[in-house]
Amino acid sequence: MIAVIGITLCLPATGFLLVKNASQLSSKIEYDAQISVFLSKDISDDQIEFIGSTLKQSNLVKNLHFEPKLKAWEKLQTKLKLNSLDAGISENPLPDAFFVTLNSLDTAVIESLHDDIQNLEGVNEVIIDSGWIKKLRSILYLIKVALFVLATLLAIVLIVVIGNTIRLQTLTYQNEIELSRLIGATDSFIQRPFIYTGIFYGLGGSLVNAGLLTVIIEIFNRIAYKFEHILGGSIVLYNLSLNEYLLLAALSMIIGLFASYYAASQSLKKIKKNF
Repeated sequence: MIAVIGITLCLPATGFLLVKNASQLSSKIEYDAQISVFLSKDISDDQIEFIGSTLKQSNLVKNLHFEPKLKAWEKLQTKLKLNSLDAGISENPLPDAFFVTLNSLDTAVIESLHDDIQNLEGVNEVIIDSGWIKKLRSILYLIKVALFVLATLLAIVLIVVIGNTIRLQTLTYQNEIELSRLIGATDSFIQRPFIYTGIFYGLGGSLVNAGLLTVIIEIFNRIAYKFEHILGGSIVLYNLSLNEYLLLAALSMIIGLFASYYAASQSLKKIKKNF
């Protein structure tokens, strides 16, 4: 029974572990949302200075970088090993640009800032570069909802399994229960050992779950380390915290308590009627 509970708990716990690690990765790039502001080719230096000072005054701007078109063209030529004469390019095709790093991912706020920048004189095009981050967070949110539904269904399964086990135990000790009633034992006194058993099942299952998660994380990290040179970086899964493990243990013990109490009380009622 303890093994069944541990394996059952491991399913949503593993999903929660993956989502937690992905959320931590997402939080690290939370402030990396950028807006690229491309200026008109015939813009004057005064207009560029005005746009730069306007952007600096915004509370949403975390960092501001101006890239002159000549410098951008030199970087592109160096990167692509391109020569203007060989390529048949008579003039610089790149515009001046501001690259704005934001301190928020709020969609409404970013779109409002986008519209304000677009209306500035001398601005040709404004591109928001944080769409993929919002998609990632939306996917993580949907996964969390799915994990919550899965955890709820598995909790119901555990209640049924533990309840049936306790019910079978009450039938096994039916003669002892009837004898206890004859000598004056109350229902709460008779139920107590079965309730303790349900709590013990929940505690044991949470310990099995913790062991399984630790083994899964260790195996994954060892395999990921071997492919580090292929992936171009290290991928490390971090274990749940002690508080999260204690929360899982408390939830599994509560499930065991509820299932054993309900099953024992119903079985005692049936035994009392038959007696």
